[in-house]
Amino acid sequence: MNRRVFLGALGTVASLGTIGYATRDTVDRLDVRVWLTERAAEYDAVTTRIRDYLGRILDLDHWTLDLSIGGVVPVSTEDGARVTNRGEWPRAVAAGAIGRRDIEPAADVNLLVTDGQMEDAPTGYGVPHVASVGGARYIATLPPFDELIASTSAAERSRKIVPNTTPTRTMQVLVHEVGHALGLTHEHGVAYRYGDSIVASPMLSSYAWSPAYDGDESACGTSYPDPDGLDRKLSLVFSTCTRRALAEYNGSLTA
Repeated sequence: MNRRVFLGALGTVASLGTIGYATRDTVDRLDVRVWLTERAAEYDAVTTRIRDYLGRILDLDHWTLDLSIGGVVPVSTEDGARVTNRGEWPRAVAAGAIGRRDIEPAADVNLLVTDGQMEDAPTGYGVPHVASVGGARYIATLPPFDELIASTSAAERSRKIVPNTTPTRTMQVLVHEVGHALGLTHEHGVAYRYGDSIVASPMLSSYAWSPAYDGDESACGTSYPDPDGLDRKLSLVFSTCTRRALAEYNGSLTA
């Protein structure tokens, strides 16, 4: 599948002419900020669960994670993909960077969580430094990260393998879109067989068993197993291939 292009945000950058992309030699602090739409903010546990899960999944050795909540943003749609791929959320982030909106962008990832549907793809969208995803109501029903992992088998715990439910899939899609905001592609994800299951990591996610997906191996050369007849499960940790790419990340949004 082709890499997502920088649609709305690129148009905003070109029109405003005041936001650029810089690189740093190394990234030792990853700056991530999360906003909610007005409907998403109605679910009390949403920000708690996002902090918990993202805090664990993005806690990698090569940086310190600075994860913050930006507040509530009014939008015209709760569609988790459309709000970014049609440019509304990227424009809001860009306007905030030059003081035209009450939004203070983070240097690395600006994530908007909506109450959009999670049944029919696309359910989220990610471009450099900007991402959005639906499913706030499902995120709110997740147990704490450690409790979810403890509920799995002993063999699955070390790999952070979880059942493929709507809440767990929603959280994995959220992480998937954050990965796109950091420049990752679907090919950085992996799928592997584990007993009678096929397990998909965040950057591949359910593409691992989608007939429409035309990839057959990851960017690191590992092959994807045939999903036919296998139980579908999700991993809540980035693959080794993903972690290698993230170790080289050096981009930032600057005003």
